[in-house]
Amino acid sequence: MKNVIETDRLTKRFGIFTAVDQISFEVEEGEIFGFLGANGAGKTTAMRMLCGLSVPTSGKARVAGFDVYKQQEEIKKHIGYMSQKFSLYNDLKVWENIRLFGGIYGLSKKQIAAKTEEFLYALGLESERDTMVNSLPLGWKQKLAFSVAVIHEPRIVFLDEPTGGVDPVTRRQFWELIYQASARGITTFVTTHYMDEAEYCNRVSIMVDGRIEAFNTPSALKITFKANNMNEVFHALARKAQRIDN
Repeated sequence: MKNVIETDRLTKRFGIFTAVDQISFEVEEGEIFGFLGANGAGKTTAMRMLCGLSVPTSGKARVAGFDVYKQQEEIKKHIGYMSQKFSLYNDLKVWENIRLFGGIYGLSKKQIAAKTEEFLYALGLESERDTMVNSLPLGWKQKLAFSVAVIHEPRIVFLDEPTGGVDPVTRRQFWELIYQASARGITTFVTTHYMDEAEYCNRVSIMVDGRIEAFNTPSALKITFKANNMNEVFHALARKAQRIDN
């Protein structure tokens, strides 16, 4: 399969502090890729470089075929992004948020109208069309935020702790949306601190102090670390961590 993310010794330093230390990995098209690590491991810094929001100190990386040094604006056109904190506009109605993000991503009025009806039906929000987003339960907000992050059918969607604070049932529903996007060929690059969610990924990497210490399928990692689940794998590696802040 074609790689949509490729990194080679990608590094980011802030003065004498090395936040991301020569990481190398690839992500395949349509893959659900888990990017794991404790607080301070360097996950967010690495994601910012891949999204074209931060220039690396050294190393190489290509995202959707574009260079992270020279083609950052092209990268932004071909990805979706959902932040750890809720990323929609609370003072707009549900349909207004869909229209706004559809316009930002360059969809036509006809496409936005079709996507609005599609999202409202798929998410069970038909009766909440005119509801202000700040009135929605957190789970609905997060599912709506994911939907608008992929409204333009990007090659890759980056999700930064997307299910934080969401109940288990809603988390499972959220992952159904990820599976549906993957089936359409959208690659998902997700950070999470829920280790049961790591089991849903095709492959995962685990960062410790800015370096990738493990990289494989969840099944293979459990065998390597003689673990019953990914939580045990994660804790075996996280115990090595020396720093606590990104």
